[in-house]
Amino acid sequence: MAYFPGSLVTISGLPAPAQPVASAQREGVQALELNGDRAQLLHFDKDLNKWIAATFSGRTIAINDQHVTPMTAQDVSQYDFVLGPKSDYELSGAEITSSLALKGYALIKLIVAEEDAAQMLDVAKRLDEEQQFSRLAVEFERGYLGDDGNAKTLHIGLDAPDTYDYIKQSPLKTMDNNFGQMCSMLSKHSEEHLGFEVYSRTEMLLRMPLADHEEDKYTPADIDDGDAEGFLHLMYRRRLTVLQFVGPAAGVLKLLPMKEGDEEIELVAEPHTMLVLLNSRWEYSYTPSGESLALQSFMLSEPAIYCLEDEIQGNMETLTGQSTGPPPPPGEQVTIESMYCRYGMQADGRSQFWQAAAKASIDGLTEIPVSRWDHGPYFDPESSFGGSYTRHGCFGIEGVDLFDCKFFEISPMEAKGMDPCQRQVMEVSYMALLEGGYDKRSLQREAQHIGHFVGIDKDDWMCMSAAGMLDLSGAHGAAAAANAITSNRFSYSMNLKGASMTIDTACSSSLVCTHVSKLHLRFKDYEPMPASIVNGLNLMLYPGPFVGCCAAGMLSHDGRCFTFNSTADGYARGELCGALCFKLKQFDPASGSICCLAGSQSNQDGRSASLTAPNGPAQEKCIKAVLRECKLTPTEVDCIECHGTGTALGDPIEVGSFKKVMSATPRKEPLVITSSKSNIAHAEGGAGLAGFFKCCLQVSNCEGAANVHLKVRNPHLDMEGFPCQILSESVAMREDAAYAGVSSFGFGGTNAHAEAWGKNIMNSRGCMVTDPIKLFERKLAKAPPAEITMNGDDVRDWETTGLDPAGQIGDRYMIELDEDGVATWEKVDEELVDWGDDFFIQGTFNKWEPDAMERSESILGLWVGELVLGSSGVEHFQIMADNDDEKIYCPDRPNCASKVAQVQGPKAASKEKSWVIRGAPGDKFKIEFFQQEKRRSVLWMKV
Repeated sequence: MAYFPGSLVTISGLPAPAQPVASAQREGVQALELNGDRAQLLHFDKDLNKWIAATFSGRTIAINDQHVTPMTAQDVSQYDFVLGPKSDYELSGAEITSSLALKGYALIKLIVAEEDAAQMLDVAKRLDEEQQFSRLAVEFERGYLGDDGNAKTLHIGLDAPDTYDYIKQSPLKTMDNNFGQMCSMLSKHSEEHLGFEVYSRTEMLLRMPLADHEEDKYTPADIDDGDAEGFLHLMYRRRLTVLQFVGPAAGVLKLLPMKEGDEEIELVAEPHTMLVLLNSRWEYSYTPSGESLALQSFMLSEPAIYCLEDEIQGNMETLTGQSTGPPPPPGEQVTIESMYCRYGMQADGRSQFWQAAAKASIDGLTEIPVSRWDHGPYFDPESSFGGSYTRHGCFGIEGVDLFDCKFFEISPMEAKGMDPCQRQVMEVSYMALLEGGYDKRSLQREAQHIGHFVGIDKDDWMCMSAAGMLDLSGAHGAAAAANAITSNRFSYSMNLKGASMTIDTACSSSLVCTHVSKLHLRFKDYEPMPASIVNGLNLMLYPGPFVGCCAAGMLSHDGRCFTFNSTADGYARGELCGALCFKLKQFDPASGSICCLAGSQSNQDGRSASLTAPNGPAQEKCIKAVLRECKLTPTEVDCIECHGTGTALGDPIEVGSFKKVMSATPRKEPLVITSSKSNIAHAEGGAGLAGFFKCCLQVSNCEGAANVHLKVRNPHLDMEGFPCQILSESVAMREDAAYAGVSSFGFGGTNAHAEAWGKNIMNSRGCMVTDPIKLFERKLAKAPPAEITMNGDDVRDWETTGLDPAGQIGDRYMIELDEDGVATWEKVDEELVDWGDDFFIQGTFNKWEPDAMERSESILGLWVGELVLGSSGVEHFQIMADNDDEKIYCPDRPNCASKVAQVQGPKAASKEKSWVIRGAPGDKFKIEFFQQEKRRSVLWMKV
């Protein structure tokens, strides 16, 4: 009898055990007793004059044709198909899909070597020992494992880069390829035979039975709405289940009919068999009789694809508020509701400060004005007599001695001796309080539990009194220059009963205040604070600190902060006063929110090189703590506002510390590095808040402001291989939302760091699209998972507020997005849509007065009208149903000249959403409108 490759045969009459062919021999494999075994012929070897065959147990042998006989259908009656190396996959795919169409399943015998099966089981056991297996959620077990399914499982992506090599190099990789081959085989015929297209398949699932003693070890997984929604849609997309039984134990398969009245079918799940199951016809249960491994994959239909076809209606602010860029800080947010400052560069208020720093890059330093003191006697450029070798500073507040004592109900006598720091805090903090929604009159009627925190590190006024330059005697003298009173006086005057304190940690004072303020806002157990005011200031009232700082060599000889520049030799002193109002609320620009305090932290150097030396590791820890609080990766931070005083030691240490933190994750865009001290000098105790003030403006404008005096980079800055950009001119941030952080370091070792988050609310420049439909689609894509009501373990009984997983092509949904971005999908009952009975045409040619169209006598659903072009040669038109302006048919775009544009409606529509016809004045056009429920079209032709 003639044989051919692929023939199935039975082996008989071998006089002795057979050896595997040389190419298929494995170490330790003995000669095989094959009489009675079954095999598939692969090819005829002319040199050996024998057939090369693969046995059903996976051995490759050479055998004479007199020792084989053709197999009959009865010999493999327990299987529907046998697939081996020489099977015709094109023909097999067609036959398997025919079997699925006929009876809903196909049981296939696979030719797999016993050694391969044993190796797959060993790999599975190793994965189990490495605790890679887990148990599915109880609600998911029926869908994945069948009726009463109970197993430990593991999804494996064999092509994933993080999959272990020992898995990729095992026969599991071959089996995964076989699943892919089966998917390809069936997809070519499924649409014709089964009525659906196989779009893709799931990753391979390994499943092993749970032993009785493992029930406690493998507890069911916890799930949320996102997991449930993904599973629900997966089950509705699942068309075929493919199960391959590796063994070694066999099992019992019961096919459970979906249709009432059909009978169950029981099959034997032998090792090296595969079941392909049509899920619309059968469910199943699988009970292994012992230790066994099964592999599984689902073949899926195409995922649901929707398109928006109507106008977006409702409050558009919920869409335009969805900007590109990193999301706001998670959880309960601390927002900045108001900002006011008196900073250098003659900046009175945040708008002036931003224009001066970001747009004009002003150098705000001047020579020391004689209105403060005559600096001539103290000026010692050669350091010959212990004076001040610098004569420059940033004197940001004009009329520092002026004060409206009457407004704050302070007597002129008391005001006369008040520290100017107290006067500035009173006025500046009140401006922030007022913009934050509180005024003096209402607070006098009803006190508020609002906190007030002031950061300051020097008291020139008290030093001047001690030097005999002031007379602070009298009843008010004790409070006139006390630092505690600087914060307390404002709380007293405004009737604020929240925490009130002055903090001095040297140069980090005001940023530490910001952190402490946040902690007070978040602590709500007793007398929660609705808001807090944080003020940071520094005033320069007499020459003493200049002389002292020069004696220590701390100040720049050239009178500037040359931050990051090669000429950096110390800092320049500056004065300022600024305040912010913080509230615990969700960010909402419509209610006055400017940005968010995303996170903050403060720590101490401890014992380091010296008491006053900066400590890089402590600075790193401080920044990392804030990133953890914000749940940020370093890549998501757009800008760092450096402490950047321009000292030879401080700047390189600071850059080195944030470089280590920010280099932890790769960046696509460079980190923007800024420092306001090049504009307004170092305000010492008020510097930290001034830096954070600038961060708030940078994120709310999504711009980075330039550094001044940057010409040649400091060679001691370690920036090699670090993608950063020290700005010498202002730049736009990469997206429409941004994070900007600021660090501040006290010379006694107290460090602070804060991150601001905001989005572009200050200017019209932006990256985000303005098309409402695109905005809607973007926000819909970011919507949280739908709410899933899991009624038992049968997904057909589950309910969802999201897209119906059982939806069909052509189904229409009404989608509602609330302010929090939660989407609710509601199916539109097409039977309730009133498409219209009579149709009219209106447009510029008839002054938008509807003219009746004529019904075609020969074509059902066709209506005909006419229009004549006026003197302009351009006319616009729409179709109206039932003479009702709420039932307009229009194109999907304004001023549409395309005949193939999507027709929208019936709905209310503006006149801009119309078709336009152009031609010569007097040209006559025939308008045809075809409408049969969802099928609509508009055509026009010149008559």
